[in-house]
Amino acid sequence: MDVQLKELIDKIKNDGVKNAEESAAQIIAEAKDQAVVLIQNAQSDADKIRETAKTDAEKSERSGREALRQAGRDLILTVKGEIEALFGKVLVTETAEALETGLLSELVSAAVKTLSESDSGALDVLVSEENFSRTESVLVSKLGSEISSGIEIKPFKGLDAGFRISMKDGSAFYDFSDKEIAAMLGRYLNPRLAVLLSE
Repeated sequence: MDVQLKELIDKIKNDGVKNAEESAAQIIAEAKDQAVVLIQNAQSDADKIRETAKTDAEKSERSGREALRQAGRDLILTVKGEIEALFGKVLVTETAEALETGLLSELVSAAVKTLSESDSGALDVLVSEENFSRTESVLVSKLGSEISSGIEIKPFKGLDAGFRISMKDGSAFYDFSDKEIAAMLGRYLNPRLAVLLSE
């Protein structure tokens, strides 16, 4: 009986160890499978995070470059606008200075003679209040016959430099003020300035 008992104990022991080893092997296999799945999931998540970070970095870089390009364009447009505005101011100033008494008298005389030949209506010559006292006597001597036919020379508060010629009936006027002459020159010169600024 001892032998049978010993065999029974050995059998129980062997069966228990065998079952335990099988269970342990199964647990180890399942753990390995789960570890493989976890590693694959972690790798996939890491790849997604890397791809998202790369995409975000590329977007950020593109956005930064575009913002820099836009800022550059804005700066160029601002500087160009300031140069054109400065050019316009210089043009008005230089035109006003060019329309000094001698040149102003010559221009008024030529314009009045041309207009009085082509139009029989009476004319008013309007000059700035500042230039009126300096140019009146010169204009009267140059335009003697035209003045006797009804042309009047008057000061005009709205002019800084230059002159205007208007029909007495108000049907038309010709503006030769410093601002208008500068604007006419500016329309011609500003496109050329724009070309120079774009080179």
